Amino acid sequence: MFSPLTRLLLKIFATGFYRAHSGMLVFLFGTIISYCFFINTLGSVPIWAFAEWNLIITLSVVSDPFALFLFFLVCLGYAFKSMQFIAGQLSLKSNEFLYSSSASLNKLQQFKCWFIVQFNVLLPLWIYGLFATAIGINYGHYLFPAGMLIYLFILTGTNTLFYLNLVNKTIDLNRQTAFIKIVKNFRKPFFLLYSYHVFNKLKLTYFVTKIFSWVFIVGMVSLFPDQKEDGMIPATIVLVLVTTHSFIIYNDYRFSETFLYFSHNFPYAKINLFLRSSVNYLVLMLPELLWFIRSYHWVDVSGFIGLTVSVLLLYRSLLYWFGLNIKKFLFCVFLLFNVFFLVILYHAIWYLPLINLGVAYLVFTFNYSNQSLKD
Repeated sequence: MFSPLTRLLLKIFATGFYRAHSGMLVFLFGTIISYCFFINTLGSVPIWAFAEWNLIITLSVVSDPFALFLFFLVCLGYAFKSMQFIAGQLSLKSNEFLYSSSASLNKLQQFKCWFIVQFNVLLPLWIYGLFATAIGINYGHYLFPAGMLIYLFILTGTNTLFYLNLVNKTIDLNRQTAFIKIVKNFRKPFFLLYSYHVFNKLKLTYFVTKIFSWVFIVGMVSLFPDQKEDGMIPATIVLVLVTTHSFIIYNDYRFSETFLYFSHNFPYAKINLFLRSSVNYLVLMLPELLWFIRSYHWVDVSGFIGLTVSVLLLYRSLLYWFGLNIKKFLFCVFLLFNVFFLVILYHAIWYLPLINLGVAYLVFTFNYSNQSLKD
């Protein structure tokens, strides 16, 4: 009889793996077995050789080094697939209780539980390996069948040790990123938490966005060097820069709704909740804003900053309407980009900030309190 933990692990991981990969397994092993037992030969085959012809694949595996090598590769791919599946299941919140349940046993008991689980997951390979061993011994092949069983045992044991390490891994609280070490003694305002998250976890996304932004700025300035006083060029630059940050805006909403959803219960005024994202975005777009401050008069700069904030807040407010549906969000961003560009072409730039802020606040007000509560 298996222990309660073993039965639970078998139900969650072994059964779950077969349920998720049933199509692949039926095709792979069904094809091999059908070929082994139902292959038809051409010409006249002696009765004594008929079984050998039908078992030609299995005989090749236990007698030919290249066929055995191919079998090892298939086994390795299958074992890696199973390891990937179980590791993914262990990362789910619904399975977090398994860490404490498994850690309550000693290492030997844990190893036995996970070995049985991995053995059941690799059971098709073991069945075929034992079948091939029996065929090989019957036809006088001993070395390769023994190698097959040893290899399967090593694969099962290696995956078991991986799971054992995974469920017993402890978080090293002293292991911190360089950014965390720098800012750990600074005050962290609630409205700036997403900026800290970007600099700590989304550095690559932020870096790529900044590269694209600066390439576009340099390109526009090079193409239109004499249009500095014309508001169309900087307004177009603002529009493109904000749109390039749309993925960062989407991640801000996802971060807030995933990790800071409890903030819906905070006694903040709606206008504060509406404007809080603009603080993050002004920090994240600081390099571009410094370029505007350096290149244009302060009156124009204030107008461009107002345009930037209004478009950012409008994009952000749309997410309260669409939720985490990124397809709808990006489609709407594309439509608004074209509308704003037409407005810029018709020199109606300075109407946009007030219109955008008004529409953004209405969308935010009607949708902020309608979000479904998350557990």
